[in-house]
Amino acid sequence: MPVQAVSLFRRLAVVTAVFAYLQIALGGVVRVSGSGLGCPDWPLCHGRPYPPADLHAIIEYSHRTVGTITGVLIIATVAAAWLLFRTRRPVVAWLATASLVAIAGEGALGGVVVAQELAPWLVAFHLGLAMIILGALIATAVMSMEESPGVADSRFRKLAAWSAFGTYVLLLTGSTVVASGADEGCHSWPLCGGGFMPNFSGANAFTMLHRGAVLIIGALLIYVLIMAVTRWGSIRGVSLVALATLAIFGVQVLVGAGAALTDGALAGGLHVALATLVWAGALTTALLMLQRADVTAASARLRVERTTS
Repeated sequence: MPVQAVSLFRRLAVVTAVFAYLQIALGGVVRVSGSGLGCPDWPLCHGRPYPPADLHAIIEYSHRTVGTITGVLIIATVAAAWLLFRTRRPVVAWLATASLVAIAGEGALGGVVVAQELAPWLVAFHLGLAMIILGALIATAVMSMEESPGVADSRFRKLAAWSAFGTYVLLLTGSTVVASGADEGCHSWPLCGGGFMPNFSGANAFTMLHRGAVLIIGALLIYVLIMAVTRWGSIRGVSLVALATLAIFGVQVLVGAGAALTDGALAGGLHVALATLVWAGALTTALLMLQRADVTAASARLRVERTTS
């Protein structure tokens, strides 16, 4: 496998994942700014291939444009993955392909979301699928890295996987709370009853359940990230990713409190963007715990072990 080609692929995979993140972050801006119907038709915008001089239309069109660029990058990533990894490490090729399949569904779903005028359950499903695309691209980039034995402790690997899954669930529940307007009746933090008293009346119940999930899953995530640094920090990239995720999670909590207390669109948009980074960091940490090995190299080691045993 050409070393230079593999190095270029790894950079391409990272760039593609970054653009996928930007698309999701812009999607959050679209939602909190109320620009979801800035372009009421799809794929055109007010019947034209470019947006009119309207802020909401420009925001929505920017989101679609970044999505188009992301789609092109994904196609390039998939093609390169099959050329370089189909025999030596096929999991990379299949992960890249999964992102392409998912983004095709995401594009079609985007049209349905607009047609249904932003139904809350469709908005949540749209975000969930976007996170799966980002996750597949992150997995493509991580699993294409240099070979690594990973973490021998299977229980910790499972715990890291559960923390990543829990973070994904938090994203979906948070999106549902915002899309349904349940957060509009709770302008206090950390609880809805003035800040320090529980209030489960009406839509506040959904907000309270989301915040309770943040407490439980957040504690699990913090534990996993700290253990990743203290026990498995020698694995390349683990300490950097885990510490960065811890820092972002702390900022995310503060921004979430600000979004609840001020009801500002800026804080709400930043909340979504940071939540996506936390999900990406939790997933990357879990993936770095896994073994990475070329099929040919693994087969050779297995033959040696059988010969010497």
